[in-house]
Amino acid sequence: MRNPTDDPIITKQLPSLDVREIFDFLLRRWKIGGLVAAITFGIFLLAAFTLPPSYTGVAQVLLDSPIDYMTPQDYSNSDFSDNPTFIESQIAVMSSASLLQQVVSSEKLAEDPKVGPAALSWLQGALGVSRVGLGNVIELDVTMYDPAKAASLANAIAQAYVADRTKTRYEGVQKASTWLADRAAYLRSELSRSEEAVQKFRADHNLLTTRAGSLTEQQLSELNIALINARAELAAKRAQYQQVDKLLGSGGDLQSMPDVLQSVVVSALRSQLSVVSRREADLRLKYGERHPEVMSAQAERRDIEGQISAEVQRLVGNLKNEVDAAEAREASLVRALDSVSNQSEVEGQVGIQLRDLERTATANQNLFETFLSRAKLTEEKSTLLNSGVRVITAAAVPLSPSFPNRPLFAALGLVLGLLFGGAGAVLRELSASGFMAKKQIEEELAVPVLASMPRMSGWSGDTQPIAYLERKPLSRYSEAVRRLRLGMGATPGLTRSPRLLLVTSAMPSEGKTTLALSLACSAAADGERVLLIDADLRLSAATAFFGMAEKVGLVDLLTLPMKTAHAIHLDERSGISLLPAGAKTRNPPALLASARMLSILDELRGKFDTVIIDAPPVGPVADATILARHVDKIIFAVKWRETSREAVAEGIRHLGGRSKISGIALTMVDEPKLPKYGRYTSLESSVSDGYYLN
Repeated sequence: MRNPTDDPIITKQLPSLDVREIFDFLLRRWKIGGLVAAITFGIFLLAAFTLPPSYTGVAQVLLDSPIDYMTPQDYSNSDFSDNPTFIESQIAVMSSASLLQQVVSSEKLAEDPKVGPAALSWLQGALGVSRVGLGNVIELDVTMYDPAKAASLANAIAQAYVADRTKTRYEGVQKASTWLADRAAYLRSELSRSEEAVQKFRADHNLLTTRAGSLTEQQLSELNIALINARAELAAKRAQYQQVDKLLGSGGDLQSMPDVLQSVVVSALRSQLSVVSRREADLRLKYGERHPEVMSAQAERRDIEGQISAEVQRLVGNLKNEVDAAEAREASLVRALDSVSNQSEVEGQVGIQLRDLERTATANQNLFETFLSRAKLTEEKSTLLNSGVRVITAAAVPLSPSFPNRPLFAALGLVLGLLFGGAGAVLRELSASGFMAKKQIEEELAVPVLASMPRMSGWSGDTQPIAYLERKPLSRYSEAVRRLRLGMGATPGLTRSPRLLLVTSAMPSEGKTTLALSLACSAAADGERVLLIDADLRLSAATAFFGMAEKVGLVDLLTLPMKTAHAIHLDERSGISLLPAGAKTRNPPALLASARMLSILDELRGKFDTVIIDAPPVGPVADATILARHVDKIIFAVKWRETSREAVAEGIRHLGGRSKISGIALTMVDEPKLPKYGRYTSLESSVSDGYYLN
């Protein structure tokens, strides 16, 4: 059963962002980022200085409420209030073809050699119209090559819009005035016909009218009032007369009557009677009853009393006459009222038709007067017209071009350069499919990195790396090989000794043969019995390195009946025993998977301390996969920054997972560049070369 831990790619949590990682990223990718940024910035600068300049003339038009100097109006609900639809409509008018065609004709744009016959289309493209904020101000701008022409066109469009607005209002007022005048003339004829119909109806039915209305109705109203007053007067007179008659019947004093008391004559006679009575009383006391003066005073008193009595009788008679006159007047008014009422009933039968005709005439008169006043007022308005639209800011000649804005281009180029440079650096980082250092491999593959093998760019000749290790046993490379051997010895699960090691890689040209030679040379230098088996039956690089291509080797040992010792050759200089590839074969996997191969490996275990098998790469062929079943541990060579991570992971899967892999050797490492990879830097790479003796 397969162990889940054998999966070469493990799931891990994303690490927290580290500022040092950002710094390291910038340190290793600054060249490509700076190059992209510089190119982008240069392109923008080049464009800023090579593009032909354009100038923009800007004018502003205010859409104010139109002022009516003749009649005050409320524009709170008009189109000029806060109405986005109206503003958008006026913007459409400003950019309309009809309005711009007037400007093209007035400014003779078609004659401009840089504009040509398509002047209208050019002006539509050069014109920009927009609303300023939330106010009723519209800003229009024209962009072209000539600053004076740009300002002139902007002002021309603004003036053309104002003139068009005024003309539109004038034509509207004229149209309304003409319609109102025609309608008033028609209503005048209708009013004449309705008034003639009323007069004819009155004449046909003998209906007289006054200012207050119908004559019959006026008479009827007046007679009703007079009858009411007459009856009230009769009732008052009759009450007075009944009171007098009651006094006469009961023998009462008529002089207590209100009319008697209010009579001036009776009051004067009573005053005289009072004077005469006092004089009579004085004479009687002075002369006695029979004195002539007393008798004269008595006669005068009796005469005055007779006059009072006669005046009272006259007043009573007058009251009777007034009652009779009031009764007669009431009767006369009743007769007259009956006569007028009969006439009113006759007129009432035709009054409905008359009132209908009068209402029609009145309505026609009111409608005619309204239309006539409106027509006159509209006609006068046309002579004093205000559109409410005016230019509040005329376009001035621009002093600097609006395009290209060189500072803006430079700033934009810098910003976009940094953005594109950063994006390029990130893409370059993401496109780097290889491994850069130990910890990166260990975190993604969960396989230990036993050593980082530095790139040896100064090697030359066919004796490298053995000659280098012999000449410089304390060099950085020698210490890396030694560290690799120590890492293999500390690998858990390896209990048998001597060890049978397989050295392979994912792809060709990753330094696996050099690594196998270095391991063998280092082990031989330590006094171990070392055998190097060249199991790469296709290329046989190890065999060629030792110059043993013509000698019998592994293929011969597997195909011919010969002893193992006859196929093993000792290199006197390095002390390494070599089992070369031998003869060529067409089926290497079959030979390596044979029982003979397994028996040979078992035989070699007992004769050598360390057996190192230089196997082909895992990716192209299956040879290493076959040999991996029979070895103790595997050393997997990975070329620094070159071998893709997917290829390494796939190679580990082909080898049966991580269980037999002792570790990974990172080959051809450019150690001066490792510090750019921050936390993935190996410890030995941070030590200066001066620490190593050779």
